[in-house]
Amino acid sequence: MVVDLEPIDTLNDIIEPESGIPVVKLGLLKVEKSEKLRVIYTPPSPFVPPILVIKVAVEIASKVPNAEVIVDRYFLGKEITERVKRLGYRGQI
Repeated sequence: MVVDLEPIDTLNDIIEPESGIPVVKLGLLKVEKSEKLRVIYTPPSPFVPPILVIKVAVEIASKVPNAEVIVDRYFLGKEITERVKRLGYRGQI
């Protein structure tokens, strides 16, 4: 089930580093709720430097600590997703 982004207002503050535009406004996030809240982030291009993708994924994890953050459609997506999951953010960077 796809849920609306409005309940998660904190995601509006996350800026895509290369464009300076919020990731929500660019449509780069998808929020799903099944057993657990999942935030799926798709970088705007496969050529975005990995450090910028990591920055956005970590920022999502810190703002929505109870969500599973998934990086989708990116060549290092699985690795970044796993590393963010291991960090286990509880609202702190």
